[in-house]
Amino acid sequence: MIQLVCSNKVCEKLKAELSKYYIDMDDTECELVLVERGYAIPDDKLCIVFDAIDYMDAVKLLTSGIGNGLQKDTVTGLRENKYAVIEPKDILYLEASSDCIVAHTVSHEYRMKETLQYYETLWTEKGFIRANKSQLINLLHVKEIIPWFNSRYVLRMVNGAELEVSKMYSKRLRSTLKI
Repeated sequence: MIQLVCSNKVCEKLKAELSKYYIDMDDTECELVLVERGYAIPDDKLCIVFDAIDYMDAVKLLTSGIGNGLQKDTVTGLRENKYAVIEPKDILYLEASSDCIVAHTVSHEYRMKETLQYYETLWTEKGFIRANKSQLINLLHVKEIIPWFNSRYVLRMVNGAELEVSKMYSKRLRSTLKI
């Protein structure tokens, strides 16, 4: 059980994210309190203090210890009005579109629910890294990394697709790959 001490806006976001991991929220019988910086910190309970903008880091911290039971090893994707079960290792990259997430595999594209942030949180340890605002890349399927202008990179995937890593995310890519 977790208690939330934060603004209404952040509270709604946290409730939505934590419900995906079946984490209950209760103000009375809680083991842990998530406190947004600037709010009163309870003295008698274990607390995690976070900045409002970094609320997903608090979710990552909580969910990293949940274990493999709730971590999804497969996802479902929609293609031609049929659902398919897809393993993360088969996905080259995920791309946000106007109404869904599109998972690109070597042979097909599948429409999926959730958000890029959700999959980034879930699959970081599986080798997925954010390339830009709208794409999440599986590093296992990168064929070449091409330095580009303004500290950016272009990733050439095994299927020939070329995806640009924005300047904002190129630092994380360099750090992850030690380049």
